[in-house]
Amino acid sequence: MPLDSHFDQQIIDLVASGVSGKFKKVKITGATNLQKELGMDSIGMLALVFRFEELFGIDMVQMGVDVNIAKLKTVNDLIQAARDVLTKAQPTVAQ
Repeated sequence: MPLDSHFDQQIIDLVASGVSGKFKKVKITGATNLQKELGMDSIGMLALVFRFEELFGIDMVQMGVDVNIAKLKTVNDLIQAARDVLTKAQPTVAQ
């Protein structure tokens, strides 16, 4: 999937929507650390996955796509994982 600043912004907005409390003032960039800078724990990451599925109208479990959320450290990691998921989803979405 080609680099797409609109797509990147959608993911950044998705992340921003899940940030709570004192972390809301953090400027989110690709290098922003999800846990250290935004306070995202594993439950927050799972909520992010659900919102991602809603935003793009996909079901990762049904597609057989597994994302290791423990490996997602930065917003850029998340953007790349999202691209990978959508690339795998394209044949499913096209049907």
